[in-house]
Amino acid sequence: MSGDIQISPHVRELFVKYGVRRQYRSGEVLLEKGALSAQAGFLVKGQLRTFCLGPSGDEISLFYLGPGNLFGSSALVYHAKVMVSVSAISPAEVYLLAADRFWKLWQEHGYPPQDLMAHFVRRITMLSDYICCSHFLEDDKRVAYFLHTCCASSGPSIPYTHEQIAAITGMSRVSVTRILKQFREAGILRQSYRRIEILAPQRLSEVFASLGYFLD
Repeated sequence: MSGDIQISPHVRELFVKYGVRRQYRSGEVLLEKGALSAQAGFLVKGQLRTFCLGPSGDEISLFYLGPGNLFGSSALVYHAKVMVSVSAISPAEVYLLAADRFWKLWQEHGYPPQDLMAHFVRRITMLSDYICCSHFLEDDKRVAYFLHTCCASSGPSIPYTHEQIAAITGMSRVSVTRILKQFREAGILRQSYRRIEILAPQRLSEVFASLGYFLD
C-alpha cells in the first residue's frame, strides 16, 4: 500500500537543514530489520520499499514511500532496533538525522508534538488495513480493499504499478492485471502510466462488503 502520508513541513525543514545527505542506488538496502536504530531518514527523491521476511525467508512488501516521507521512524520513538527493512526501488536521495538530535532541534524550535502524532497514527492505521486485506481469499475483494484504503488515506490518485500491488497483496501480477481490467471496464477506475485513478470508491467497497466494517 501507499505509505505516503502528509507530514508537517517542520519535519522536512529539520532533516534538510541539519541532516546528512545520502544517495542510494536502486536495490540498495538503507535499513535492515534488527539493526541498531539510531537515526531516521527523510526521502526527497526516488521511491523506497519497506519489507519484512516471511517464515520461509521470502520478502513481504509492506508499503512504498515517495518523496516527502519519513522512514526508519522507529528511532524517533526510542526503539533500540529497526522494525522493518527499507530498500530503494529507484535511485534515491535522502537526509539522515540522529533521533536525539532531531528531538533536541524540535524542542529548540518549539514545534508541537501533535505535528508528528498524526504520522504515527496513520502508519498504525495503515498496518491494520494490511491485516484486514490479508483476510480476503477472493482476489477481486483483496484488490478492491487495497485500492479503497489507498483512496481513503491518500486520495483517488494511486501511484502503483501492477507489480507493486501484486507484491503487497500477495497475488500474481497476472491476477492483478486481470482484476484491474475488470474494474476499468466497469467504470470503477481509470489507468494511466504508473497511476490508477479511482472513479467510484463506493463501488469498490461493494466488492468487499463482507468486511466493510473494518473501515469505520
